[in-house]
Amino acid sequence: MDNREIARVLETIATLMEIRGDDYYRVLAYQRAAESVAALGHPVAGVEDPEDLPHVGKTTAGVIKDLAEDRTPEILLELSEEIPSGLVEVTRLPNVGPRTAGKLWRELGVTSVEDVSELEEGRLASLKGFGKKSEERILRAARTYSSTERRMLLDEATALVDHLLEFVRSHPACEWAEVAGSLRRQKETIGDLDIVAASKDMKSLADAFAEAPFVDEIVAHGPTKVSIKCGGVDVDLRIVEPEAFGSLLHHFTGGQAHNIALRERAVKRGLNISEYGIAKAGSGDYKPVPTEEDLYSRLGLSYIPPELREDTGEIRAAERGELPTLIEASDIRGDLHVHTNYSDGKGTIESMAEAAIELGYDYLVFCDHSQSLRVANGLSPERLKEKMKVVRKANEKYREIQLLCGTEVDILKNGDLDYEDVLLAELDFVVASVHTSFKLPEKEMTERIVRAMNNPHVRTIGHPTGRLLNRREPYAVDVSRLIKEAKATNTALELNSYVDRLDLSVPYVREAVEAGVRITIDTDAHDESALSFIKFGVSQARRAWVEKESVINCLPWPQFEEYLRAGK
Repeated sequence: MDNREIARVLETIATLMEIRGDDYYRVLAYQRAAESVAALGHPVAGVEDPEDLPHVGKTTAGVIKDLAEDRTPEILLELSEEIPSGLVEVTRLPNVGPRTAGKLWRELGVTSVEDVSELEEGRLASLKGFGKKSEERILRAARTYSSTERRMLLDEATALVDHLLEFVRSHPACEWAEVAGSLRRQKETIGDLDIVAASKDMKSLADAFAEAPFVDEIVAHGPTKVSIKCGGVDVDLRIVEPEAFGSLLHHFTGGQAHNIALRERAVKRGLNISEYGIAKAGSGDYKPVPTEEDLYSRLGLSYIPPELREDTGEIRAAERGELPTLIEASDIRGDLHVHTNYSDGKGTIESMAEAAIELGYDYLVFCDHSQSLRVANGLSPERLKEKMKVVRKANEKYREIQLLCGTEVDILKNGDLDYEDVLLAELDFVVASVHTSFKLPEKEMTERIVRAMNNPHVRTIGHPTGRLLNRREPYAVDVSRLIKEAKATNTALELNSYVDRLDLSVPYVREAVEAGVRITIDTDAHDESALSFIKFGVSQARRAWVEKESVINCLPWPQFEEYLRAGK
């Protein structure tokens, strides 16, 4: 088993344990182990003692060793005998986490998505914690589940395609290779993978790809196209001569609407474009195009970055020379929302600081959970004050970076904050977020967050819609109203980079920035490796046409310090 497969099994164990109702910290141990294995840059099978990995203890190390040596761990056998395996899929339905799946199993006898789909209307709604609307969403999702497979999150898809690209690029017959499709456009979730390669010996490259060790099934195999299944994911490799690489890459990158709009523009200029290149209209004599820049130039356009290719105004902007100078990951100067082991994080203040220094950051803000969020080991006022002192001391130790103490304070059901203002005033930065009571009506939820925005200490609203991709839909909230209030109160809105959040979503980020609201792009990292998720937040900001001037944590330290001193 490779690292990705081992990580998936560890995640499955964690899910089954949570369904069973095991202790939170026991579940967390397997989740942490899965993340450590997934983040490892070399095969875990070659690690002599997995306990040397970050956040891997004696028990999880034994499980990792079993998996690496193709043995089924005892804990997995135990859980598989006790918990129906179909419940893992049930947890992928909206509004159904592991503990909810366990409740459906124990109280309604549900053991699979099919069982959920066959429930009579009203049975779910009759359970404590469910309502008619949540029942409708769950039943609708369950009844269409067979035709809608779970989509990959960006980190999973990126790790897989990097592995495949490494193989393709290393082959002697390959001159260039790039990812295409929705992953190159950095869509929030990914269904399948497209790779485009240039080669003068296409058959040799195609044959090698079809025979690669990662291939589970060959769907199609020709000299210019190979379709395979890899870890349950559909992957297409398309190969052309080097001089045609640009037209092929463009064709298989653009969103359908963008490609159609571009073809219509070409026709007006007496041209046809396709994956084969550009031809005079009606001639069918396509001339290959080596680069995407060449293709756009032939159509009288400046180069359009892949993230913008959705036909949302980018073609007109490219024609007028008005495309934005999109934010880059290198523009980020600090992370304003990270967690430590003071609450539910895995890294220490020191280890997170050192990871941020490696990224070249000017500053880092520690925002552990507040007191009411006991499931996340939220900090009492006394523990928060203790942490402030520790952060100040660490700031003296690390001269390369400014370390700040903040909080992710919970927005309570009535809109109050989970700490008194006198305590919030002592902090460097305050993120306010909703973590409970997700089922409030839209008006109440909106007013709840608006009230938090009007607190003078709140700098940004964390993950404003509460969604978890593949797991939980956004709660009901009027985001346009939040954007207006954010402008009025000089409150930023967060674009949370964690791969299962990416919240705010792209349309709302664009709306916010166009309204003059500034955003923060934060990772919500709970360990050192998750700091790297910033690239996914930046990619979503790019999709939303964001420039660095709209992002608070693109400010260098002197300007950021001024921002903090100025207050709201």
